[in-house]
Amino acid sequence: MMIALSPKPEDALANLAAQAEGLPGPYLITGAQAAYIYHRWLLPIAKVVNVRIPEGNAAYWRTALMPPWTVVTQTPSLSEVRPATRVAILEPYLSEALHQRRVMRGGLAFISPEDLGMQLLATATTQIALSEIAALLIARRDTLDWRYLLHQTGSSQMGQRLVEIVRAINREAGRPLLQPDLVSLAAAPPSGLTPIRPETLADLLRPLRAQWKLAHAPSTGG
Repeated sequence: MMIALSPKPEDALANLAAQAEGLPGPYLITGAQAAYIYHRWLLPIAKVVNVRIPEGNAAYWRTALMPPWTVVTQTPSLSEVRPATRVAILEPYLSEALHQRRVMRGGLAFISPEDLGMQLLATATTQIALSEIAALLIARRDTLDWRYLLHQTGSSQMGQRLVEIVRAINREAGRPLLQPDLVSLAAAPPSGLTPIRPETLADLLRPLRAQWKLAHAPSTGG
């Protein structure tokens, strides 16, 4: 006999999945919860989940997510998060195109890794944020839609940041770990953005180094 265990009260994502069939209208899980699904690197705050929804749908979500949910439309402060059981941060600007590119995981709709990458590129100002972008690119390097990502970012500041991060990763890896087609993009000029320090990428790359050395070790014959 199988016994279904209820999710922990503070596990926002698991509780959202438990009521997935009753969620109102289109939505996407974004933010730290979505990032962790893709890179499995930086743990999100378990009780907080970002949900992007169409404009005007906030009232429906407030009805669907009754207490002990706390539902807000602006990023809460830590003092507001601490006493809450679980928090849903509604982002009321979901486009149809973004929703069409959704990725389904565990019965929930997540923002695509490419669109999440652009979201992170647009907001990264710290070394930890740059590390999260790098973690996403490294973890999804074989499945990422690089053509879409490069086309959408182009020669914008986001595109310059993307090129900088890709080159920094490859430089630290000592080989072309990431191989998007950067030929069509001009060399990223000094952008005035937060510089990427070598130590930012070191911890991300360290677990893979043994694997690379093994995979690329010269044959000894025999």
